[in-house]
Amino acid sequence: MSATLRPHDLPARADASASRRGSAAPGSSKQRRGARRDASAPPSRAREAALAPVLFLLLVLPLGGIGSLLSGDNWWWSTAFVTGVVLAVAALTRLFRVPGVVPSLAAFVAWVVTITVMFAPDEALFGVLPSFDTLRTIRGGLADAGASIAVQSIPADPVTSIVALLGLSFGLLALLADALVFAVRMPALAGLVPLAILSVPYAIHQQVFDTTLFAFIAALYLLLLWLTSRFGVAARLPEPPSIRGGIRAGRNGLRAVLSGVLAIALAIVLPAVTPGLTPESFHTPLAAQLPSVYSSGVDPTIQLSLDLRRSNPVLSLSYTTTSTSGLYLKLVNIDDFTDGAWQPESTDGSHALASGLDAPDGLASDVTTSNITTSVQVSGLRSDWLPLPYPATAVSGLSGDWTVTPGSLTVTSVDNNSDGQNYSATSLDLQPTAAQLESADPTVPEALSSFVALPDDISPFIRNTARSVTAGVSSNYDKAVALQKYFTSGAFTYSVTAPVEGHYDGGNFAAVATFLSAKSGYCIHFASAMAVMARTLGIPARIAIGYHPGNPKSTQADGTTSYDVYSDQLHAWPELWFAGIGWLSFEPTPGLGLVPPAYSLANYAAVSATAPTRDSAGSTAAPTTPKAKALTDPTAGQVVDPQVQAAEQGRAWLIALVVVVLVVLLAAIPAVVRRSRRWRRLRAMMRSESPATLGWAEVADTLSDYRFEVVQGETARAFAARVGNLYHMPPEPVADLLRAAELEQFARAGAGTLSAERRAELVADVRRILTAVSAQASTSDDRKAVLLPLSLWARMRAF
Repeated sequence: MSATLRPHDLPARADASASRRGSAAPGSSKQRRGARRDASAPPSRAREAALAPVLFLLLVLPLGGIGSLLSGDNWWWSTAFVTGVVLAVAALTRLFRVPGVVPSLAAFVAWVVTITVMFAPDEALFGVLPSFDTLRTIRGGLADAGASIAVQSIPADPVTSIVALLGLSFGLLALLADALVFAVRMPALAGLVPLAILSVPYAIHQQVFDTTLFAFIAALYLLLLWLTSRFGVAARLPEPPSIRGGIRAGRNGLRAVLSGVLAIALAIVLPAVTPGLTPESFHTPLAAQLPSVYSSGVDPTIQLSLDLRRSNPVLSLSYTTTSTSGLYLKLVNIDDFTDGAWQPESTDGSHALASGLDAPDGLASDVTTSNITTSVQVSGLRSDWLPLPYPATAVSGLSGDWTVTPGSLTVTSVDNNSDGQNYSATSLDLQPTAAQLESADPTVPEALSSFVALPDDISPFIRNTARSVTAGVSSNYDKAVALQKYFTSGAFTYSVTAPVEGHYDGGNFAAVATFLSAKSGYCIHFASAMAVMARTLGIPARIAIGYHPGNPKSTQADGTTSYDVYSDQLHAWPELWFAGIGWLSFEPTPGLGLVPPAYSLANYAAVSATAPTRDSAGSTAAPTTPKAKALTDPTAGQVVDPQVQAAEQGRAWLIALVVVVLVVLLAAIPAVVRRSRRWRRLRAMMRSESPATLGWAEVADTLSDYRFEVVQGETARAFAARVGNLYHMPPEPVADLLRAAELEQFARAGAGTLSAERRAELVADVRRILTAVSAQASTSDDRKAVLLPLSLWARMRAF
């Protein structure tokens, strides 16, 4: 439904109407400035291509923030390569005279081919073109990436499937950013892409905000906005006539830069100094909350399983000790055996480490001990908890503020972590005799009552198994030895995959009962099963999580030995309490080559040195009083199984991504159809008998897209006059196109055809008119014209 030409319309001077609108004389400086403001010529292709490096940096700089989640840097180069190919192909395509949608399509093809060549070349046609087998391979790789993410911990090993996922994701983000800047002409919205990338590592892992990286990204974003406006790429707001002559384009750069710098500085500084916005203001300690080995709020039993399944273990720490054997280094205890996910110990009552460590709970002076000195160098462990031998008596050399929890003697920090720490620890090597262990009073002190607490609905199978295993022995010590022997006698096997396949991974009573039946699992299952069974027998028990001794590396001349400990040597073991001795470690996990402590073996009585025995009243030397376990709300600080959470989040993000892509594709259909129609019309003008009529039809449809009313039957000259009252139209191309269109209406049949040069001039007239209309429209109207073109709806109604 376009404005029509009628034969009896007489041509009028278009320059007269332009004069009535207040146009300056041709060639005047005012007219030259006005033409520059109207943007009657399309932006330079070279300038558009020059924006690609800025957009590339805006995407790959926040990619560096993901480095805290992944180890190495090969994944960064691969992802940056895919991003660069997508943007480069789009930029090179724009150097040619092609419709606006073609560069985006070319970039999409480049993305598909690049992903195929890099990650699935064997199934591709000629090694380049994707096939159905390629799609199946990539789909399987994405599934593998999700599984790898679910079972790895931070920093994760960037296996091929994860690198492929990054390439796929960032290629799509590059396509989106490129389309927002050049196709939709909304570069401001392109800033959402780097913002989303930058937020990923902080959403997954609690860490200090990188203000330097943020400042660079913000500066690049401001540079992109300024360049797109300067080059005429961005859609412009119309300038009110009152100020149109008072502001000169491109002369406010310094003001814009200063405003941008001030905005960035305020964004960085204000949150750090404003009360209520500081990080401390958002820190709310929760009862029984565990800052886990790598990230806050993760169940330590599940975190342990993730490290054991790392496909490429990393060095966590090294230590040198005076001990004659390797040391178990404990991070934290699990002592709240409630329903659901078991909770770590509460840090209530903790005090500054600088004030010293307390004496070990329950240790009497008649138990033989020896001091052990250990120096630890942490290299690949981000933990709020410090790996220490138990019981530690002194720690020195730490940087930052640390606190110690009484009773457990675990050391933690709320504003620091273990990564990069080098420190020394003094600890005790307990050497109780068999007689001392045998004569330990079985009465549980009130302060330790929580360490024998169990829910009333615990599976009878667990209780019955514990009683069956310990039948025929009487002392708590003999029962503990019997429990350990039950797991290490050969009936159980070590496996990190069986619990996952059998759906009993983690720490809870359902998992313990299933494990006792399946008889296959890894350390957390052996430790939790022995601890729970000990509690059913009235023996105080807890689960320790930390590292087993690791691999001996070298022995020095002074008699000390150095060990390397890797991420897959994260371990769990039970600790049981005996009156007059305190907490002792046991090792029920088979298959790792670990030697159980000598006192936990059945023949310990035969090799144990004689020592004073205890009467039925207890030790002859007064032991230290156990610290009461802080009472906590069993429902507080609940944690979520990260495998389940990761799977659910992965599915949710995948569904969301599919929905977003579908919505974007559906929303882009009208724009693609409309741009395709314009492209066909402009091409048809080079061969049609009525090129000017086609050109004017395109002008009328474009104005209809901008919500300008098109009246059925109105002449083109009357239509142009109405448009001229609203838009500051370029007079020369309007007059030229009108004259040519009217000549086509009046010309006799067979009057001759136009030359190619004349047709090209008419096409250029149409482009200048369309560009001028777009440049003077508001951003909102420009967006509506592109995404919701009314001319398509009018064409549909005509049918």
